[in-house]
Amino acid sequence: MSILPKIDPEFRGLIPAIMPDEREQLEENIISSRKCYDPIILWEGIIIDGHNRYEICMEHGIEFQIVEMPLGSREEAIVWILENQLHRRNLTDVARIEIALLKAEMLREKAQRNQSRAGGDKKSEGSLLPLGPKPEIESVHVQEAIAAEAGVSKGKLCNYMQIKEHGSPELLEQVQSGALKVGTAHRLLTKEILKQLSVADKMLQFIKDAKPAEGYEAVDREIHGRLVNLAAMMSALLDKLGGNHEAA
Repeated sequence: MSILPKIDPEFRGLIPAIMPDEREQLEENIISSRKCYDPIILWEGIIIDGHNRYEICMEHGIEFQIVEMPLGSREEAIVWILENQLHRRNLTDVARIEIALLKAEMLREKAQRNQSRAGGDKKSEGSLLPLGPKPEIESVHVQEAIAAEAGVSKGKLCNYMQIKEHGSPELLEQVQSGALKVGTAHRLLTKEILKQLSVADKMLQFIKDAKPAEGYEAVDREIHGRLVNLAAMMSALLDKLGGNHEAA
């Protein structure tokens, strides 16, 4: 082979890392047979599948086959990578959700560009993703499509998205590492929101009950307004968190 395959950091970053024991097993299989049975998949000379196989073969001087995928653009190559990863059996539910969400976002951006080039209000044919800015909450149909792509229930998808949006970095890291299940983390998140809501309600009630002292305004209107808004926002968030009863 005159020109070696190239590794693109962005493409590599789209692919969830395999566990150390899985890589060891893969390396053992390739070395023992002195053959790499699955080809390295390329797009324009860049690896889009087979990074670990390629590195093992190069390290041990083992020949490998390559297959060039006829994809039309870098964007198509990324979508292919994501779809290919969704077929992996050893991915966690959270990893599958992340891949499905990323694919949905890419398709949304592509649909928006196509609409912009068309110069009108035409809908994107064959796409479940609505055009225009990304809504705060996806439609039920879009949620169902993303959940189906990830192979999880819509409830688990929604719970995970709420953890990503409202949970602490530490809570999210525990879920993504597998230390906490999505359902457990979601219940912890709900308890934390309840605690914060209770504090906000007490603060709001204190302001409402405050009596103006003689010669002074005891109630700060700006603070009062902020607390009213805070209480309303947290109540709405709690409704969203509590309104999803599907099993996680």
